[in-house]
Amino acid sequence: MISVYQNWNMDAELPLVIHRIVNLSFYPHFHNEIEFVYVEKGEMVVGVNEERRLLRAGDMVICCSNDIHYYESKDAESEVFMLICKPELIGTAKSWPVDFRFASPFIDSTPSELSRVRHLMLQILQEKESAITGYPMYIKSYLLELFGTLCRHLPTVPFERSSNQRFESKRAKFQQIITFIEANYSLDLSVEMMSERFEMNPSHFCRSFKKVIGMNFKTYLNTIRVLMAEHMLVNTHASITDIALECGFGSIRTFNRVYKELKGCSPSDTRSNIH
Repeated sequence: MISVYQNWNMDAELPLVIHRIVNLSFYPHFHNEIEFVYVEKGEMVVGVNEERRLLRAGDMVICCSNDIHYYESKDAESEVFMLICKPELIGTAKSWPVDFRFASPFIDSTPSELSRVRHLMLQILQEKESAITGYPMYIKSYLLELFGTLCRHLPTVPFERSSNQRFESKRAKFQQIITFIEANYSLDLSVEMMSERFEMNPSHFCRSFKKVIGMNFKTYLNTIRVLMAEHMLVNTHASITDIALECGFGSIRTFNRVYKELKGCSPSDTRSNIH
């Protein structure tokens, strides 16, 4: 499965998307684009790499290039501004940041120095929606001010070779694991097989997977399978039984049960609701 963010309609001249989203939930993933979220109302759970936190109105999170991150709004109501942009918009590098890391991706609402962030997000959204002459230059200027403000006022950690190598090594391993699962979700994947493939002790694999991904291996695998099944239900005429088998479910009964657990409705309900 290709990461959903490759489906964002990014303009070649202004590779940026910004949306107001209600009850944002999305499975663990990573991409090279920078992703910034401002919680406007309510609360939601966000995970970035090995950190997980409940964010409330006014809180923010910055996901830098290739950070593994996810969102959960299952048990809470939320409204957020989400901004995703190519690193090239704020510099010449293909990823960001280059020579430092933020001490934490999570930003609470208290620092007065960050009070302008919400205004900048609104300005970017307004310019993008109005598309008035000159809007790309205005957006770029607001974007530079936004990320410049974060760099100036948030604690950062310089890239030290030894600590950075450990951080990148662990993140890279889980990027490989996620990529492998998304490419092979239809196979009979197991903890034992995954542990052997990625040279990890099974119990260590399970603990580390839960810490980084925010859910256990089986739940994540089923999430990917259900997302692909939903796509096929909506966009193909394949039978529900064929979709279940193609997406890695051993039986239609298991497929129906897991699908309803994760989506809140049955596969047949999803198909019947297509207009």
